[in-house]
Amino acid sequence: MNFVDYLFEENKLSTNPVLAGKDEICYNEMYEKIINLAYFIQTKYSTGKKILLLSDNNDFFIISYLAIIKSGNIAVLIETQISNKDLQDVLDTCSLGAYFIQEKYQCKFPGISDDIYTESFLKESFYETKKIITPENYDDNVAVIIFTSGSTGTKKGVMLTHRNLCENTNSIVEYLNLTKNDRIYIVLPFFYCFGASLLHTHIRAGGSIYLHNKPFLGSVIKDINKHNCTGFAGVPSTYQILINKSPLLEGDYPSLRYFAQSGGHLPNKYIEKIVDSFPDKEFYLMYGATEATSRLSYLPPHLIREKMGSIGKGIPGVLLEVLDKNGNKIKHGEIGEITACGNNIMKGYYGDPVETAKVLKNGRLYTGDLATIDSDGFIYIVGRSKNIIKSGGYRISPKEIEDVILSLDSIFECVVIGIPDDIMGEGVVAAVRSKIDEKNQIDDIILSCCNKNLPSYKVPKKVFVFKEFPLNSSGKVDRNKIMEMILSD
Repeated sequence: MNFVDYLFEENKLSTNPVLAGKDEICYNEMYEKIINLAYFIQTKYSTGKKILLLSDNNDFFIISYLAIIKSGNIAVLIETQISNKDLQDVLDTCSLGAYFIQEKYQCKFPGISDDIYTESFLKESFYETKKIITPENYDDNVAVIIFTSGSTGTKKGVMLTHRNLCENTNSIVEYLNLTKNDRIYIVLPFFYCFGASLLHTHIRAGGSIYLHNKPFLGSVIKDINKHNCTGFAGVPSTYQILINKSPLLEGDYPSLRYFAQSGGHLPNKYIEKIVDSFPDKEFYLMYGATEATSRLSYLPPHLIREKMGSIGKGIPGVLLEVLDKNGNKIKHGEIGEITACGNNIMKGYYGDPVETAKVLKNGRLYTGDLATIDSDGFIYIVGRSKNIIKSGGYRISPKEIEDVILSLDSIFECVVIGIPDDIMGEGVVAAVRSKIDEKNQIDDIILSCCNKNLPSYKVPKKVFVFKEFPLNSSGKVDRNKIMEMILSD
């Protein structure tokens, strides 16, 4: 089944709003726009072509994105803040048939004049809808290529099939219990797999989406109530910013049913603050990867206190296992790598069979995340293999040190990294954001805490204080950028 047919299977004639708020569009109207544009694309470009999409979250993105997929072509998604170098790499790597570009970003393509379509084009009248050519089996055809944010290295184009998108969407709708009555407030970009999954799941369920297009994140507090939203989702920095810089925890949100968090480790103290402040709301802690379409696991809300710090177990349709270096399942207390099997696992990295072979082995996705399990089989991440610090013969997990430092009330955020060291190989340093202004006082508090709770080789050799952490385009803390800033200090 074509992914767009799956999304609108039960709602293409609905008069309920799919995009609510200022630019409201109902399901039947949006579906017609998608089909008309899909017919145009297929008539002009046939099928199987790669078509670039660059836009903020808006109706232009949604209609263009789904029309490209519906037409039997491949949507190539890139971030709006992409550097000129990274953009050129994408243009050099992908043989693109056309470009759907929001007008404000046309300046990024000075050498391209043909086959570019902007939001003004969507306002034109299309021919009467005709039957779109549909292959007998779309399942294993690539529907979208999402270029990873690059926070941990070189960008890679993740190829996701129609089957991948359908399966993962179905699983998320199931465990979140989404219905046509759900209304999600979206602050995450659609070019990011987490943001895209919010779009996918709510269209499939027949619900409504509200887009955050304001300069300050704090406005979500009023908007959630204004639009009677039932769900809110974010990455760790989303919640840390709202808790530290807005009165989120003092608010009352009668319509809100749940909070959802993924995209990295949210320190336990922030989870506890949300759960304590909103005992009547569900908190879904989730774990995923672009290579897995979006989600891989979740922790049921009723276990959030009992299993604090766990990413839970595999979502419906996903076999999530932690294996040792010999491919055997680890026992309680051991450490191994998280692997996943399921129909949501990517086809591979575009144009990169070598890197694909490193992560797709024996029918499994090897995530690169190191974890342990408890006696009930719940998974706890202890670090990422690429982020492990090798210092003086020791292998050190940054997460363990970060958790100790974040136990301090005066510390907002913490990132621990290894920097080159002539003697130790890598030296442990901590980057922090703090309520305290005095640098020497911050150093004393952190080093005292670490010396009490960690062996000497894990104690940071130096502490760097940041007013703000650099974020990548997906809203995650950019560890590579922090490393660059520290080394240039």
